[in-house]
Amino acid sequence: MTTAEVLLLTGGRLAYQTLTYQVPDAFRGALLPGSGVLVPLHNRSALGLVLRVEHTEAPPALDYTLKPIESALAQPLLDESLLHLAQLMERTLLCSPAEAAQVILPTAARYRLRAVIELIQPLPPLRSQAQRMVADAIQRRGGRVSLNTLKRELAAAIWQPGLSGLREKGCVRMVYELAPPPPPPRAEPWVELCASPEALEAFFARDAARAPAQTRLLMHLLEHPDGRMPRRALLEAGGASVETLRALESRGLARQIAGQAASIPSTASPPTLTPAQQLAVNALRDALTQGAYQPFLLYGVTGSGKTEVYLRAAAECLRTGRSVLFLAPEIALTAQLTQAFRERFGMSVAVLHSQLSPAERYAQWLRIKQGDAPIVIGARSAVFAPLSNIGLIVIDEEHETAYKQSNAPPYHARMLAEARARDSNAVLLLGSATPALETYYRSEQGLLQRLELPERVGGATLPETQLIDLRGRPFQPISAELLDALQQTLAQGNQAILFLNRRGFAPLLLCRECGHTPMCPNCSVSLVYHRTATPFLLCHHCGHRERPPSVCPQCDGTHIRPFGVGAQRVEATLRERMPDVRLARLDRDTFQRREQYLQVLSDFRAGNLQVLIGTQMAARGLDFPRVTLVGVVSADTGLYLPDFRASERTFQLLTQVVGRAGRREQRGRALIQTYNPDHPAIQYALQQDYEAFYRHELALRREVGYPPFVRLASVLSMHASAPMAEQPLTRLADALAPHLGNELRQLLGPAPAPLERLGGQYRYHLLLKCAPDAEPAALLAPALQTLPLDQRTLLRIDIDPMHLL
Repeated sequence: MTTAEVLLLTGGRLAYQTLTYQVPDAFRGALLPGSGVLVPLHNRSALGLVLRVEHTEAPPALDYTLKPIESALAQPLLDESLLHLAQLMERTLLCSPAEAAQVILPTAARYRLRAVIELIQPLPPLRSQAQRMVADAIQRRGGRVSLNTLKRELAAAIWQPGLSGLREKGCVRMVYELAPPPPPPRAEPWVELCASPEALEAFFARDAARAPAQTRLLMHLLEHPDGRMPRRALLEAGGASVETLRALESRGLARQIAGQAASIPSTASPPTLTPAQQLAVNALRDALTQGAYQPFLLYGVTGSGKTEVYLRAAAECLRTGRSVLFLAPEIALTAQLTQAFRERFGMSVAVLHSQLSPAERYAQWLRIKQGDAPIVIGARSAVFAPLSNIGLIVIDEEHETAYKQSNAPPYHARMLAEARARDSNAVLLLGSATPALETYYRSEQGLLQRLELPERVGGATLPETQLIDLRGRPFQPISAELLDALQQTLAQGNQAILFLNRRGFAPLLLCRECGHTPMCPNCSVSLVYHRTATPFLLCHHCGHRERPPSVCPQCDGTHIRPFGVGAQRVEATLRERMPDVRLARLDRDTFQRREQYLQVLSDFRAGNLQVLIGTQMAARGLDFPRVTLVGVVSADTGLYLPDFRASERTFQLLTQVVGRAGRREQRGRALIQTYNPDHPAIQYALQQDYEAFYRHELALRREVGYPPFVRLASVLSMHASAPMAEQPLTRLADALAPHLGNELRQLLGPAPAPLERLGGQYRYHLLLKCAPDAEPAALLAPALQTLPLDQRTLLRIDIDPMHLL
């Protein structure tokens, strides 16, 4: 008997569960892992994914009767490359097949299937006129026709008995294939972007402030995955009139098209490359011509023109007839990248990220799968795009922790991209001004070829940096030096960014009489004070919320006040000291939808805002030509977290945010406030000296045994009872202890995690330090099998973790 383990993609409560089905004789040999199938489920059919096919002499012992698979899709849901990726995730991340498939495939609720009738030649003599008419209709369309088309061409009295008779004689077979979602009515005119990035930048710099309605229309087009929208939907979304659209057309920034006509790439010449850019493009061209796996690191200072190198490399890849996969760390950054790629390559570009609606995401996924979009741009999950014949994979800002999935399975997009590049014999290009320490180390070891862009394009220079030592001063969020620099910058008509990677008004409330701090009842963290019309205390981990006390609950003292500084406090201070300044705060507390976030960026780019106060979001790749001042309100946030990457993250974040200043003709300034002016991470960021920081940090990592000199595996156990959380880790450590040696070098724990309690669950962790060439999952898997199933379900395994909190 042949059976198949099928992961249900639809089926209500049973979605993403696995069931075993019998494989009928007709499908034997043709049904492989990755195939899509229709299977019976209760009183209807469900779409499923074949995970495994097994041949056994006797039927498996199951508590239900095996039902046969009804039909198979014409094309596999997972091609060979993605199937290998799913198997790699199972093997190296210790996740289940269902978990791997769930992150690779789009939301299944939006799948649409259509039945297709295929003629089986040669046909025997047909006596029935109905059968002959159905056979003729299929032959006229090349021996293959959709059932809906057949229904439109023939009356029901003909096609129903004719098709039934042909199926009984074995003359036809019915298969199913994925169908696209219905398109909008083609009679409706559409609007698409037709401006170059330079023209858009000129509009935002000079005219956007005087034309807010036109700016809104542009932003909606920029954020749309296709760069185009139906005219009516665009005008409704932007709250604009047809006259506004005509004004936008007169500027040459957008145009109306009939239906969904193909976008026309710009005929404008690309910018002249700098000598360093040309060397990088030449090296990538040679690698793409060879058609073999080659990994590169594009190491360039902020503003050095990495995007243009990406565009040239993509053009070379397309010339070889192969496809391009481009990953960016932040969803909001894909708009400017997508426009740059569409300007160069037209509608060959598809966009994938988690903020698309299920229907939009499925439409983009199907478009890619059918080969209609050889270039895919997206965030972390785009690494699973169903691209065929990949020739180039680019990971921009490769150091960003956003590439690591926090939920199960905790994959890193960089690792999976490397696996896809190897499997496809493609070129892998990692880009960053502050590469991850492990990445730069690999380039030093010759495992990555390093391409360098040491200077900014267009004659721009790196910003002048100044350190502001806050030690011994009275507390104030914005120092006198930073305030003076802000006033000078705004007086010159320029803009500024103030950076603080901390939400809220203050990180805690503190009683000045007894030292009491209100803590979250569910987590071992203090509650963050948020000042609004009705102030509140909030846990940023579990969401617990309560009113701040006016009297200390411990000593009844009345001197309980906010302590420390958050982005809200910076905003309040600046509004008090500079009441006429036009400013906005950019963090997760100020917007609920992506459109609000993009609107703030649009207003800032247009000059409607003078100062942008931001958390980490403001540091990721944003390019504002009129920003000449960056102020880091506190460089110490995160510096002393109990995590071995704390210094590296601080250096990267400071370097990236300082790099937002002076990216055009005017030289920028960066002022960094700190209570730790002598810390190496801050000193090297002040000097914009990555190599010096790398050498210093690498020596520390070598001394204490952390990546890149070992590989880590973190096993986290959570339970409402602390002893119950610790117990499975103790058993796991006992099972692993006899294997300490060359591959498994050290076991740390079990011990309470630095964040010991989150969401009412106690957290214990066990840390494995393995040899750099070892596979932690292979060491863990046998030990995990020694645990009872109820204990294994308590564990969360993270291979190569990005943090240890």
